Amino acid sequence: MSPELIAILAGWISLAGLVLRLGGRIDRVEARLAAVEKETARIGGLLEGLGFTGRAQPGES
Repeated sequence: MSPELIAILAGWISLAGLVLRLGGRIDRVEARLAAVEKETARIGGLLEGLGFTGRAQPGES
């Protein structure tokens, strides 16, 4: 094998390893974002129940 081909193969192998490693990190970030979205929706529901949404209730002027 020529040195150029070895360098190209090494580059592709490195890139594949990087993609696999980043894939796991992206999965963890997605899980954390879903947890934040769920908690934000819960807090929004609590605030709405308390009347702190800033929206006028029907019949209010």
